[in-house]
This record gives sequence, structure tokens and C-alpha cells, in this order.
Amino acid sequence: DDDDDDETSSALDVLNSQSIGFDRTELYRERMELQVEDLTDFDAVEMVDQSIENYEDGAVVFCGDPSHSQDGFQTIGRQRGVDVVKELRLICLEHETSAPIENLAIELNSFKFSQNASYADCTMAAMLAILERMEITSSMKAGKLVAILKAQMEYWSPLLQKMSIGIEEEKGIIKALEYAATNGGDTGSTLSTQPNFRFVLQTLHDEDLLSCETILSWAAERRGDENSDIDVASLFLQQPTQDFLEWLEESDDESDDDSEGSDDSD
Repeated sequence: DDDDDDETSSALDVLNSQSIGFDRTELYRERMELQVEDLTDFDAVEMVDQSIENYEDGAVVFCGDPSHSQDGFQTIGRQRGVDVVKELRLICLEHETSAPIENLAIELNSFKFSQNASYADCTMAAMLAILERMEITSSMKAGKLVAILKAQMEYWSPLLQKMSIGIEEEKGIIKALEYAATNGGDTGSTLSTQPNFRFVLQTLHDEDLLSCETILSWAAERRGDENSDIDVASLFLQQPTQDFLEWLEESDDESDDDSEGSDDSD
């Protein structure tokens, strides 16, 4: 009976939130306080208070026709027509790398809250901005590409690691690579040229930004996706990338065997 009451209450809350004239301040406050648990390394409470103040001052405008998430459910609080990944990417591009990376983390979290975005949106946007900052040319070889990427990661790695609270956030990084590699221009031309995509994946893995579990989970999704974009599928099926995935799978199996052997000896 309590579950039925909760479901009825939830349905009424959604209906009321979409009504003309409904004051969403309390709903917004509750959602943001729940998301505070995700924050690290800066004053989360101060950020929530400031964001709520901005909301109440009219700086954050919520539309009556909420956007929808990928699973089809309504995303309450998403401003109509806002491309959150694009906006987050612009925030990263405008950030001065002479300033502490924590400043950017606060900016990204503030925007994330205001648009009910996800940390996967943030990691994808940050990776897209990093690739743009690398100023990749069509003649760039794999060695130079990896060297520039490593140089960028000296500054950006702490941000990506803090935002990557799970597999989905790390997959956001891979999705950024796929998007950049399949959308033309010098960056797309270079990333899609074998074996560059594989070396970028491997470098991010070596830099502890992409776990073995994340890469293999992404690979399983790609293998099972019969409706994948042809360019994305071709990128995934490149032999150097498949060789890297095979190496990861073998390493993962060996780690499992070592773990089981250790348990047996105990």
C-alpha cells in the first residue's frame, strides 16, 4: 500500500510540475541536494545554495516542455533546445589552463545542475574540448598525436578522473573519440586513420582514464549493436583496434586466473 501511495504521489508531482504557474523551486532544490552526493573536492553546499539563488533570481529558466533522455523518460529541468554537451564543451574551451582545474570543475557542475545533465555529458564534452585544443592536423602521425595527447592530459586528467565516477562516465570519453573521428575535418581524418584511434584508446588506458572493464564493455556494446552508424562501426572494426581489444581480453582473463589461483592457495 505504501508503494502504491508513493507511485501516486510521484505521478502527481510530475503532473503538477508541468502545470502552468507551478513553482519548481522546491523540486529543483530537492533534486540538487540529491546530486550533491556526487561532488568531491569543492564546497558542494555553497554551489547548491548559489545555484538555487540563481534559479530564484530568474537566471535559470526551466521550460514547460522538458527534454527527454535517451531512455525516453522526461528530463525535468532541461531547458528547451539546449545541447548540453555543446555548452559544456564551450565552457571547457573558454577555460584558461593557467587557472586551477578546480575552477572549471565548479563551472561544469553548476551548468550540470542547471540543465540536469550527467557526468557522462561532462566527460564527453571535456574530451571533445581536449581534442580541439590539440589542434590536430591531417598530416599528424600517431607518434606526435600520442605525444600531444599526453601533454594535454597533464592538466586535464584530474578533471576527467574526478568526473568519471563509473563506467558510463568513462564511456563518455570513448563516445567523444568516436564522434570526433567520424565527423570530418582534420581531426576526424587523423583519428580515423589506422592505427591512430587504437593508439589514442591505449594511451587513455595507460593514463588510467579508461579502465579495461570500460573498454571491454564498450566493445561488447559495439559488437551487439546491429543499428550502429556505418562510420562508427568501421572505426570499431579497424584491425589495430581489434588487436588492442584482443590484448585487453587476454590480459583480463589472465588477471582472473591469477585471482582465482590466489583464492585457492588461501
